Amino acid sequence: MRVKRPTPPITLLTDPFLQRPHPDVTEVAWFSEFAGDTHHVIVGKPVAAMSAEQVHRLIAGESAPGVRVVSAHTTTLSRVAEDAESRLPADRRPAQGIVARVVHRHHALIDVPAGVRTPYRVASVTGAAIAVSDTFTVRGPLRPGEPAVIMLTSDHQLTVNTAANLHFAAATITSHLGAIDAVFAAGDLVNVPDRASEWFDDDSGAGFFPTMQARGARAGTDGRVYRGGQILQHAPIYPAIGNHDVQGRRAGHTALAASFSNTIPRAVAEAEYHRDAAAINPGDDPGVKASWIEDNSFSTTTFQEIFSLPGGGPYYATTVGDVRLIVLFATRAWRGEGADPDPAMRTATTRYQDCRTSVDDPLERGHGAFLFEDLGVGSQQYDWLREELGSPAFRAARYTVVMLHEGPHSLGENATPPFAHPLCTEDRDARGTLVGWRYDYPATEDILLHEVAPLLDAAGVDLVLNGHNHLWNRFVSPTGVNYLEGSNTGNSFGAFDPASGKQRRVPPAPWNPENYCAQGDPGGLRPMIPTTAPVTDTPGRPLPFIADDNVVVFQALDTGAGTVTSWYVDMADPHGLAVMFDVLQL
Repeated sequence: MRVKRPTPPITLLTDPFLQRPHPDVTEVAWFSEFAGDTHHVIVGKPVAAMSAEQVHRLIAGESAPGVRVVSAHTTTLSRVAEDAESRLPADRRPAQGIVARVVHRHHALIDVPAGVRTPYRVASVTGAAIAVSDTFTVRGPLRPGEPAVIMLTSDHQLTVNTAANLHFAAATITSHLGAIDAVFAAGDLVNVPDRASEWFDDDSGAGFFPTMQARGARAGTDGRVYRGGQILQHAPIYPAIGNHDVQGRRAGHTALAASFSNTIPRAVAEAEYHRDAAAINPGDDPGVKASWIEDNSFSTTTFQEIFSLPGGGPYYATTVGDVRLIVLFATRAWRGEGADPDPAMRTATTRYQDCRTSVDDPLERGHGAFLFEDLGVGSQQYDWLREELGSPAFRAARYTVVMLHEGPHSLGENATPPFAHPLCTEDRDARGTLVGWRYDYPATEDILLHEVAPLLDAAGVDLVLNGHNHLWNRFVSPTGVNYLEGSNTGNSFGAFDPASGKQRRVPPAPWNPENYCAQGDPGGLRPMIPTTAPVTDTPGRPLPFIADDNVVVFQALDTGAGTVTSWYVDMADPHGLAVMFDVLQL
């Protein structure tokens, strides 16, 4: 007698999450480590009560009143991998080298009526096995005049309090304003973007999708374990690319973190390719050329394969109900602060210098804190932005929001050096031999301050949202444009303001100290004191910032009221009470 063996169970890598690649189009997407035979979204009020077996029968063709089954398409992430530094169980972690990890993305476009929330589930089938998600809700496309609650976040990066932040944010925003209808995320969602586990299942319990879907498990600085918030299952996310969402040069590396740090300007990689093209690509295959240049410069491929960005990205504009959202690709290679006047002492590549051992190798040099995508006057992105700021969609919007990772105004550590193209200087010895490269950033050439901000001021943008510096601060320009940095998400890098007493590091001569602002906003704006309950210093004076490793800060835009509300939770508070400390009226 043959015994029928039970079908091995299969599991999804994530819950479904929502995207809106076009204002009228809703995409449901999810990930798995198996290719599967078929994948489906099941939509309708009755789906919550259905068993996995009933869902399986629906997929097989059985009908049910009030339920629709939509087939999904599958793609495979092309660059995600793991290495020995991945935080995974030992039996899943490579012993050495960078090893590709197979992750499949399933996605379907569904039709959801505007103005209502509809239950849905997703299912993936392999042979006789089926994996079915829990039931979530999707709101139809937001229409002008329809109030919405939009969560504002950034800089998750698997930090110690990110799961706590998202736990408190989901509960507080929902309690005070209502269900979250969309998420604007100003970049730096992970640390090393080609490391799959940072997105899906890092052992820290603070991966991006787990914490944004209440499936994380990370102890905060208070010792309590937090799961994050159930957010992305119900609200579409609109992300910007931050510097930690850009993978560096993969060629020649055996560790993902080292690869991440070795970003090379695209033009340098292209020049090296053309210098040796006959050996690299004897068949003159365009695909080989593109892959070689990407592998030897930098890549946003993983980010753009995970998310369905309006227009395909990396910068875009879209309408979210009453909001016209413009998302810029405004970030650069992050480097350390070391600055050695003597080229012989340069043992590290930083924003100000190249390591002495890499002087003669363009692919080993750092080339300073170079911009991944130009957005200065005359660039393609600048021209696109200028056109978008004058578009009918922008002029017709009740609220206008520009989101970018690095902003024009900040008290943060990384507000210097200026957001300028690095000015490269050769160092030569007495015999004329090249011994070093150093980089300056003229303050007069700060692209965000002197080229982008004037456009935003002239257009009367309501809100400019950025991240990057891991703190909360807010500014208002003379023309009334509001600048908000809400990135004290899971930790802080400090606020460099007279009230804090901290000063940014200024490089010594021969660098020009006038280019580097030691304290305050390099753009010269005064930070605003929060309106309702600012934190205070020891003598009790209100502070215009929050920069604290033991405090989590989160924000939301309520388009019905026209307000941006900010809350904080002190992790030392045993009651975990959320304090509404600032309300900005747009």
